Amino acid sequence: MLRRREFLGTAIGASIGAMLPARARAGAKPVRVALYKAGGVHPAAFAAAKQLLEGREGFRLRVTVPEDIRGGSLDDEDVAVFMGGSGTAQGRNLGDVGKQRVKDFVTRGGGYVGVCAGAYMALQGEDQFHKLRIVAGRNLTGDFWQRGIAGLEVSAAGREPFKLFYANGPIFTPVAVEGLAPYVPLAAFVGEIYNMSKGTGQGEMPGTPAITASQFGKGKVLLFSPNPILGGRGVVQEALMLSGLRWVAKTGDVPQDIRFADVFG
Repeated sequence: MLRRREFLGTAIGASIGAMLPARARAGAKPVRVALYKAGGVHPAAFAAAKQLLEGREGFRLRVTVPEDIRGGSLDDEDVAVFMGGSGTAQGRNLGDVGKQRVKDFVTRGGGYVGVCAGAYMALQGEDQFHKLRIVAGRNLTGDFWQRGIAGLEVSAAGREPFKLFYANGPIFTPVAVEGLAPYVPLAAFVGEIYNMSKGTGQGEMPGTPAITASQFGKGKVLLFSPNPILGGRGVVQEALMLSGLRWVAKTGDVPQDIRFADVFG
């Protein structure tokens, strides 16, 4: 949950590692991506996603606002993307009709990618926080979310540890929800950051998921607690975002033994 005064205009850097091969061949259908724009979406997070996807081969980007979603615009999309900022404000601006439209979209087989605030919004929680409740998890410390901003090391099976830009994202913890399969951790935090004066403490973060995958109806849900496309040199991992979008755009089950490489290559 990235706060404006904390962000300090962090520059968007080059991605680490080689980009994965483009999904699209000549004549192949591009991944149709709806990028949410509304109050509660941090301008820098929105701009990074827009810059990444606009005009990129294999993708078709449309910026979508709450009124569009309430009017059924997701019917023409493969993936809906909700970036950092305030998950509560994003959900509030969607409204009950908009939130149901998003849930119906994923239920029918659409993909959901939530980054930081967009991940918070997908979780379980009280009505006052305007959650979608499409993932069987919650934030470990509830309404205490202010940990800070840092490049934190994460680990994933089959690859060397790497850093991602963390800015007050959720600390995923599972909860049992009837009708929802558990989420699957794809990568875990090694490092940590916390602020005891704000209700977050030492030892809560290491080993918890940094990235999760889950199923909602026929659709796939991919959540990032850190932001893979912000933070500058050394932490930007654009290939994760692009591969993740391709993965959620394909209908199919999310097995409980899915691993990092199955999603990101």
